[in-house]
Amino acid sequence: MNASAHTSGWAIVALSLGLAFCGGEPNHPQAKLAPPQPNHSSELAIAMRAMDDELVGLLARHTVGYTWDEAALTPMDLTQLMPTDSSMLVEGYTAFAMAFGKHIKAFNAAPGPDTYSDVVSGCLSCHMQACPGPIERINKRRLD
Repeated sequence: MNASAHTSGWAIVALSLGLAFCGGEPNHPQAKLAPPQPNHSSELAIAMRAMDDELVGLLARHTVGYTWDEAALTPMDLTQLMPTDSSMLVEGYTAFAMAFGKHIKAFNAAPGPDTYSDVVSGCLSCHMQACPGPIERINKRRLD
């Protein structure tokens, strides 16, 4: 048997084996979605996301003719919650946090479009100074 016939024989065997193992159903890997918050979430970030969920709920109810009666937001003391990192504790953070607490109390005492807007404005004021990332999201919480 010459070398070229010997090589061709092995090539046919290898090709046959390859096709035999490839003949099954295609093995497509399942795509994995990244988590919405891939990094560790701080106490402050978790509280702010919870507040955002509450604002979204109030805004959704408002758009379908909801009255503000009995609306309430969860009070929180942002001065007691740890941020993601110390760079977020900008000068004036404590004042912003205390003002935010007052906006929540005012809303809960007299829920309505004005006190709701004050809460959202409080979020924007602080985020413009300390952490601008969520500003676009916060702007979506404004009343039209």
